Amino acid sequence: MNENRCIKCGSCLRACPVLNDPTGRTFPGPRTTGVDAPRFPERLSMGTAALMCTMCHACEWACPSSLPLTRSMLLTREEMSKAVPPLEGHQRMRESVRHTGRTVDTDFREWREEGAKVLYFPGCIGLGRLPDMVRDTSRLLDELGIEHDISSKALCCGSPLLKVGALEEAEMLHRHNAEVLSSYETIITSCPGCTYHLREVYGVRVSHVVELLEGKELRSEAEGVWALQVPCHLKRGVGPWAAEGMVNALEGAGTRLSRIPDEDSCCGGGGGMLSGFPGIASSIARSKATSYRRAAVSGVITACPFCALSLRRQGLTVLDISQAIRPRR
Repeated sequence: MNENRCIKCGSCLRACPVLNDPTGRTFPGPRTTGVDAPRFPERLSMGTAALMCTMCHACEWACPSSLPLTRSMLLTREEMSKAVPPLEGHQRMRESVRHTGRTVDTDFREWREEGAKVLYFPGCIGLGRLPDMVRDTSRLLDELGIEHDISSKALCCGSPLLKVGALEEAEMLHRHNAEVLSSYETIITSCPGCTYHLREVYGVRVSHVVELLEGKELRSEAEGVWALQVPCHLKRGVGPWAAEGMVNALEGAGTRLSRIPDEDSCCGGGGGMLSGFPGIASSIARSKATSYRRAAVSGVITACPFCALSLRRQGLTVLDISQAIRPRR
């Protein structure tokens, strides 16, 4: 990255959800960690405060020079992991991967390993924390006529490991999953972080479930008026068209939506924040929950397990898009 292209305008700082939260003021910020730090050997002196980033890509979208700030911060994290002891929550995640192959353990046992050409890849949080979402997404795929497997052999994609600098564990998962995924023609995901990682790092054919809904005749299962939580990695990772597809699918199904100004701002759940800095992650989610409660909606619809988990922990009624719509009969 050519750091000299940074014009020190502060756009990235104003866009950062961590810096804009009262509990995140000790974060050095995307300009320091992504632009300034790589230039100097003293960069590791930032310590674990440099990890206070949700990896939401908002800084990149705000940057008038289009600097790849997230990628630069990932490289800094990788270097720090070799020199700075991991945070307790990140260490637990790494140990879980070494023992179970996933960032969180799961009691899910409804595997489907029947030799289908399509693999439904729910992701670790779906399998471990939101099994209801996994079942409803699988049912939606069945109703759309998509035969699919849910493989017990498909482990964590590795994205959460890279975000805490755990390159060795991420590469181990990549080697294992590459063989498993080679048996399938296409992969379907619920987690946009998985979608982006499988597409960019593994190079496989993968679609988020939202991308399958274009042109489908759908009906709403969500009564009342609902707000949206547009996932960061859906809009700024998979692509803005995917976020638009989420809205189009819901509106086309007849879901009554109340659009709020910050529906696409970060929930605080990504980038290793939930495990590494739960207080900051909770505070960001709490601010979002306040916005939704002021809108007096029935609940929130999203398309990301991390968003669903973060906002449910704030006492909100949250549906994954797979739980909000069904094919029209």
